[in-house]
Amino acid sequence: MVMNKRLILGLAGAAAALTAVTPAAAQQWRWNEGNWRTIGTTRVDGRDRDVVQLPGFTRQREIRVCALNAPLRLRAFDIRFANGGRQDVNTRSVLEAGTCTRAVDLRGNRRDVASVSLRYEPVAYRANRPLVRIQVR
Repeated sequence: MVMNKRLILGLAGAAAALTAVTPAAAQQWRWNEGNWRTIGTTRVDGRDRDVVQLPGFTRQREIRVCALNAPLRLRAFDIRFANGGRQDVNTRSVLEAGTCTRAVDLRGNRRDVASVSLRYEPVAYRANRPLVRIQVR
């Protein structure tokens, strides 16, 4: 009986600690973070490929992909430019929730990004699907 009370109190304390940390973690994902601008988001749906259409008409020199609320195993992403060119980026890494890929230099002079095709697989099948952000600078 005493052990059950300790377990319940321990779980309640852990839940309270996680709740206290959540607002600070949410604040780190601003629209314009350290010169990085979010230009597209998508909630990946469990298939192995998604395409994020982007607004274009903005000149960029670097790009990165971020996973927000759940981990994601990102195999690669394919960048399509407004002029028809493309650039493939192999990542083969696991993005934990709240992390991003390395900054990828876009080939050529500042480029207009039209779309990004993501090739991925979920790390765990959960109720909440990963939210992915495309950020540029």
